[in-house]
Amino acid sequence: MTNGAKQTRKHRRRGGVPTALVVVLLVISLVMGGFAGFVIARRTSPVDDRLQRANERIIELENTLIMSGYPMDGEGGEDWAFDDTAASINPAMDLAGAAVALAEEDTVWSENETLLNGTLSESGDPVVVAEFDGGQLMSTEVIPEFNDQLTTQIFSGYSADEVSDSVLQSVLTELTAKKLVETRAAELGLDKLTDEEEQAIQAQAQAEYKSQIAYYTAFVDKTGKTPEQIDADAEQYMREDAHVTVESIAARLRGELPAKKYRDYVCKDITVTDEEVQAHYDERLAEQKESFTQYPEEYEYAHIDGQTILYNPEGYRAVRNLLLPFETEEDAEKAAALFDQLEPLDPLEDADRINAIDAELAPLFAPLEQKAAEIVEKLKNGARFSDLLEQYGEDAAMAAEPLRSQGYYISDHSYLFSTEFVQGAMILETPGQVSAPLRSVNGLHLVEYLRNVTPGEVPLADVADAMRAEALKTRQDAYYEEHVDNLLDQANVKYYPERLQ
Repeated sequence: MTNGAKQTRKHRRRGGVPTALVVVLLVISLVMGGFAGFVIARRTSPVDDRLQRANERIIELENTLIMSGYPMDGEGGEDWAFDDTAASINPAMDLAGAAVALAEEDTVWSENETLLNGTLSESGDPVVVAEFDGGQLMSTEVIPEFNDQLTTQIFSGYSADEVSDSVLQSVLTELTAKKLVETRAAELGLDKLTDEEEQAIQAQAQAEYKSQIAYYTAFVDKTGKTPEQIDADAEQYMREDAHVTVESIAARLRGELPAKKYRDYVCKDITVTDEEVQAHYDERLAEQKESFTQYPEEYEYAHIDGQTILYNPEGYRAVRNLLLPFETEEDAEKAAALFDQLEPLDPLEDADRINAIDAELAPLFAPLEQKAAEIVEKLKNGARFSDLLEQYGEDAAMAAEPLRSQGYYISDHSYLFSTEFVQGAMILETPGQVSAPLRSVNGLHLVEYLRNVTPGEVPLADVADAMRAEALKTRQDAYYEEHVDNLLDQANVKYYPERLQ
C-alpha cells in the first residue's frame, strides 16, 4: 500500500550502528514476518493482519535504527544493495554483503554463537531453575521462551544488558505459574476433553490451517502454476519447512484448552455494573480520540483489525475494493519494478519517461482490463457489486466480515492506501457509484463508494454489547491475575536464575 506523499521506504541510512547489527535486526524482522510487510507495506490492497503486524514491525525497526544513530538523510544506498542470488540460497541473507558483515562484526555475537548478546544456549545437562510445591521448572523449558522474549525486547530498541535480568525473572514466573495452573486444572478434571471440545478443536485447527495456506504461498514459486498447484506447494512448505500441519495446530489447541477452562472456572462469577461499562467506554473513547486525531493511520488500522470504533475523524468514507491481481507472479514482479521507477518521477518534468513506463505496463494490465470491462458491462445490466465482488474479487480482506459489508475507511489523506486508489475512490460523488478501473502495483481495482462515515463520537448505546464485553474481560483479567499471584505465593516457589548464567 503505497502513499505517494510519504516515501519512507525509499530512505537510505548511513553510519551510527554496526552493519552487522542492522543485518541482525533485519533477519529478526524476516523471521517474524517483517520482510513480507516490507515488500507489501502500504500497497493498495490491505492484506490480513499478519502483514499489518509485519508493517508495524518494520516501523519499530526504523525507530530502533534511528534511535541508534541512523539518520534519515537519503544517503548510504550501497549499504542496502539487494541480492536475488543470495535470496535463492537463504532468504535471510537477501542483502548483498550480509554474510561478510555477520562474519566480521564480532561484537554482535556472543561467545557461544547465539543470535544476539544475552541469549542463552542449551548446552550440558538440564538443570532445575525453579521449584515449587509439587513440581519444578527445567532450564530446557526456560531457554527457548527467554530467547524469544529477549529478542523481541532487543528488536524494540532495548539493550540486552538493560532488560535480560527482568525478562528472565518474568519468564521464570510465567512458566511456573503456567505449571501451577495446569496442576489445578488437572485436579478439577479440566484437562479431560469432551467429544464436543475435541470436535471444536478439529474444526478450529482446520480453519487455522486453511487460513495459513494463503500466508505460506508467499514462500513458494507461483510462476506458471494453477491456484491448486500453488496451494499444494504451500502445504508442502508448511509441512516440511515450517512443520505446520492440522494435527500440530490441534495439539497446540489441546494444550491451551485446560488453562482457558480453568480461567473460565475462576472467573465464572465475575460481573460488571452499568457504571463500570460507562467508565470503560469513557476511557476508551478518550484514548481513541487522542490517538486517531494525532495519528489517522491508527484509525484505519483499527478499523481493518476489526476493533470497536468509538470515534470517527472527519472526512472518511467507506469503500469496497474489487481487486483483479496480475495473472502471473512474473507479471506482478515486473509491475512492481515499473511502479518503483514511477514513484520518484515528476509528471511535468518526466512526462516522456512516465509515458514510456506506462507503455511497458500496458501489456501487463491488458488481460485485467479486459476482465474489468466484462464486470463493468454486468454492472450496467443491473448486476450487484457485492455479487461481482464475490465472483471476481481477490482482495482477501474483502472476503471476510466486517470489511466485507463495511468496506475500507479512507480519506483524502489515507496512510494505508496508494495514491491511485485513494484518488480514484475519493473522486466518486455519490454512494453507490463505482470507479473506473484503477491501476496499482497490486493489479486493477474497481471501487464501490458505500457511504460516508459519520464523524464524531459513537454513542455508548450503539456499542453497548462490545463495551460490556471489553469491560468484563478487563475485570476478569485483573481478577485472574490476582488469583494466579496467590497461587504463586502459596506454592513456596524458589527461583535459581543464576544457574542459567
